[in-house]
Amino acid sequence: MKLSHVAIAAIAAASMLFAQEAAPAKAEKTAKKEAVKSISGTVVSVDAVANTIIVKVKKAEDTLSVEANAKIVSGKKDITLGDIKADAAVTVSFKVVDGKKVATKISEKAAPAAKGAKVEKKKVETSSSTTTTTEPAAAPAAPAAEPAAAPAAK
Repeated sequence: MKLSHVAIAAIAAASMLFAQEAAPAKAEKTAKKEAVKSISGTVVSVDAVANTIIVKVKKAEDTLSVEANAKIVSGKKDITLGDIKADAAVTVSFKVVDGKKVATKISEKAAPAAKGAKVEKKKVETSSSTTTTTEPAAAPAAPAAEPAAAPAAK
């Protein structure tokens, strides 16, 4: 009888020991899988020295620190934090660390084609086919300079 009580106590102690070891392992997995969130908005300012960016989302502004190894792109091109200018449209992926937002990826939306830029289509004909090319329209010609007046005769 005493032996069964000792065995039960040993099993209970061992199970408590294993339960305590399993709990930190779960906490570590949760910490590793921090939720990554994202926001989209307009850049208010960038501080490349302090590695921070302020993004206006609707009417509120979010200040985020930027990881040293954060991926920063404009369209498909890699850029640096200093390349991002105020008023640029961005999407920022971030995680919350110690209550602060830390950017892991910043995607600057590629600038749209300039408004009012004219595109001129040219048809190039060869003996066997016709090809259409698209090129920017030529700038309007500058007005011709007026010829210098001839010196008055005496």
